[in-house]
Amino acid sequence: MSQKITKNFSFYEFKPKGKPRVWLPSSSYQRKLIVNLAENLQIVRSAMPKGYIQITSGVRSAEDYTRLVKAGYRPSKTSDHNCGNAVPLTINSRKYKKYGPTYNFSVGAADCVSRGFPVYELFRLAQELVNKGKCKFGQVIYEENPRSGAQWVHFGGDPGFVFSERIVAFINRTQFLQSLDGGRSYQVA
Repeated sequence: MSQKITKNFSFYEFKPKGKPRVWLPSSSYQRKLIVNLAENLQIVRSAMPKGYIQITSGVRSAEDYTRLVKAGYRPSKTSDHNCGNAVPLTINSRKYKKYGPTYNFSVGAADCVSRGFPVYELFRLAQELVNKGKCKFGQVIYEENPRSGAQWVHFGGDPGFVFSERIVAFINRTQFLQSLDGGRSYQVA
């Protein structure tokens, strides 16, 4: 039996690929990050005039990262999908100079599609709700893969939920982005 987090979201929806439906977060910290993300997603879901949100990618493992790279995507090694897990960085990584040998600032993320509601409108609705102070996300990114025609919205957790203003400034995420080329480039939205 899956555990509900909100009216419309359960823990299993955030599970890494290949994990059983009864999956639960690996630590109390990861649990808090997912609960916070789900509560903010619920605000967006409740504001949708029709349709629903389906999570297509939540917590990622190293295997998920490799699978996405092989499929032609360009996932970030420091993605919020790491959901509280420390990620080793190699010395030749461009992020090594800023973060050192380990990235410790991921706060949870979910890639989502909307059913019965245009995906781009889901992005715009989330942007509007964040700007009005009704919900909090560290990043909201509209993404398209031109090869497959896939569209989704990346919802990154709010780093201010767990980190000080100084750390949030150090992480320095652009809040609203879009990528129309499968993650090869991003523009401010």
